[in-house]
Amino acid sequence: MIGDSLAPALAPARWRALTVTSVTVIEAALVWRFGWTAPLAAYLYLGSVLTVAAVIDARTFTMPNALLLASYPVGLALLGAAAAADGRWWPLGRAVIAMAAIAAFYLAIALVAGGQRLGFADVTLGGLLGLVLGWVSWSALSTGVVLGWFSALAAIAVCRPRHRGQGARVIPAGPCLWLGALVAVLASR
Repeated sequence: MIGDSLAPALAPARWRALTVTSVTVIEAALVWRFGWTAPLAAYLYLGSVLTVAAVIDARTFTMPNALLLASYPVGLALLGAAAAADGRWWPLGRAVIAMAAIAAFYLAIALVAGGQRLGFADVTLGGLLGLVLGWVSWSALSTGVVLGWFSALAAIAVCRPRHRGQGARVIPAGPCLWLGALVAVLASR
């Protein structure tokens, strides 16, 4: 069902190629970062979902909310299994707190902006980014969020964003926010 709704967004061959290439590179980077440890399965799953979502957002200016929402229970279950395997529960607790905090932060931004600058699907993305970053550390969380917003600002400055309404310049936020989170995860040790 979800795959059927994603297919049109990835229909052109170059977007499929970009998606496959991006997922492959990011999965390899995550294997390098985590090695064969308990959280690797969660990061491989969430990394592929977030990468596909970012490519779709870049193509359509629409975040695939159904895909992101379906990833919450899977991501939580995989990180829960990692916590059980490691016998360390605090990283899971921190990840859940971070998930709620970032989702609430992005929701506040979306409400203040009236959903014009940051859509509600971006709020869903924010929760997953909080989960991914929170498992690693608090510093990864703050670094990843800041890097994501800086990359969005850089994209606005460098790219030719679409204009929406009264001269508002719009870029797809998803790829920028995921890039910031990914850099923070990969740089953290």
